[in-house]
Amino acid sequence: MSEQRFSLFLPEGFIELPTGELDEEGFRALAAEIAQRFGMDPEAEIDQGLAETTVMLATTAAAAEAGGSCYTAAGFFRSPEVEARPIMALVSCFPMESEHESTEVAIAGLDEVHRNTANGEVRIVELPAGPAVVAENTSANQAKIDDHDVELTEHSVTAWVPGPGVVMGVAVTSNNTEDWAHVKDMAEGLFETFEWETEPVPA
Repeated sequence: MSEQRFSLFLPEGFIELPTGELDEEGFRALAAEIAQRFGMDPEAEIDQGLAETTVMLATTAAAAEAGGSCYTAAGFFRSPEVEARPIMALVSCFPMESEHESTEVAIAGLDEVHRNTANGEVRIVELPAGPAVVAENTSANQAKIDDHDVELTEHSVTAWVPGPGVVMGVAVTSNNTEDWAHVKDMAEGLFETFEWETEPVPA
């Protein structure tokens, strides 16, 4: 399969997460970028809190890559409603090889699949890159915090955009239920910036 290049404009606050195995140099580079994002000295020694955050994001990136993501970024923000409440959102791009005869055929197939599988709204939208199917999902997960099981609700909205020989899924996910409406608005704007590059590059 040929690799179809694309571009995506992320708002301020996002950090591109590395792909592949992370060596010590890569770990320190990611830690420095995280430190800078939070207003810390990127040249300072890595303390336990920064190390834990770096490991968490590296693990997240590895899991996304194992799930088929070719690009993952993490964004950190403050709630526009409660300034002390943090928001974290992930952006992942999932390319899927496709032999669709036309964009219309791809959209019809994507719409049918996601109307049968998504547990949230599914709609067809027109993006600058072309038509896309946008699907929303919510899932419940559990995490251990101080030896206690805490239920987390993961929200996601994904734009499935057909291209030449491929369908790209651009997904935005967050566990912030209180601010999901704001994250979703950001995602809708992000989808508008997605563009296919003109020339495919052989894999």
